[in-house]
Amino acid sequence: MGVTPAASVDGVNQPSSSPLLSDRSGVARYGHFDNPVGPIRAGDHALRSPMGGVVTDAERDAAFRSFQFMGAVGENMAAGCAVTHTIHGASAFAYLWADGVFTQLRLADRDGDTVAFAADPDYGTTVLSTGRGSVHMEADGSKKKLRVSSPDLSIELEFEDESVLRLCTPTGPTGWAYVQKVAAVPAFGSATTATASVDFTAADALAHHDYTTGFLRSETWWHWACVAARLPDGRRLGVNVSCGTNESGFRENGAWLDGQWLELGGALFDFDADQTEEPWEITGTDGRFGLRFNAGHGYHARHESDALSTNFHQLFGSFEGWITTDDDKRLEFAAAPGFTESQYLRW
Repeated sequence: MGVTPAASVDGVNQPSSSPLLSDRSGVARYGHFDNPVGPIRAGDHALRSPMGGVVTDAERDAAFRSFQFMGAVGENMAAGCAVTHTIHGASAFAYLWADGVFTQLRLADRDGDTVAFAADPDYGTTVLSTGRGSVHMEADGSKKKLRVSSPDLSIELEFEDESVLRLCTPTGPTGWAYVQKVAAVPAFGSATTATASVDFTAADALAHHDYTTGFLRSETWWHWACVAARLPDGRRLGVNVSCGTNESGFRENGAWLDGQWLELGGALFDFDADQTEEPWEITGTDGRFGLRFNAGHGYHARHESDALSTNFHQLFGSFEGWITTDDDKRLEFAAAPGFTESQYLRW
């Protein structure tokens, strides 16, 4: 898929026109992108109703949804933070699991709080600042930063993108979703709580980043698994597989081996929905991979309201399994840190 070359504006790379827009005004391009897509500019998209009519600006804005997640994992440790943004407001969670202790922070915006969500996945700031704590996610090209500040939990995480996954897929009858991900890149910084402290460099931690935005289904669900590990020979392995969001003609499933991308095909998830911290089995439908996940701990959230309902489980622990490389070699691994997730959203 072609991408419009970027131009420099005030020292910041920006595309001269949105690569997500086709020649037909307001119609999204679908598929993988090799280069940065620039500001998403949801207002430039002519969202249509399922029956073919163009929706009002207010209806379009209400249908636009976004979230970001930044995290880092190492042996027996995990740190993570997510911000969700809709027309109804913003919420965030953050946590640190270290030394066998789990500490979490939950935030939701109220009148007078500071809320912003970066329109460009590679430039800008996403922020939720409240009286109980604050979350800042900053993007400056390939350089990304996370800062969480609260009395009970502080996180300073930095990393640099490489071999980025960029994908736009149709969702529902008229919507689309754009996802940008990277996994298994070196993590720098630290996290502290009242009882634990982690130096990401000393822990040999690896980072993951997920920026997702678009006209996602009003009732959304997905399962996800992410491996971010160093192999015994020193190579870095990142695996990203999911089902439920991006299978509409294109998939986001693949692996990074020292930054080089490998396609992995579809994914099937088998786990106990009533006991999500029991082992998970994730199987490749194309026979390209097999994963078994054992949780160390998890972040869980259930909430139901007219504005947003969620049944969310994010686990962190270790994987054992294998992937098939592009030269048809079987690469096996064990005790590989990472995440799994089960999410239901009505938003």
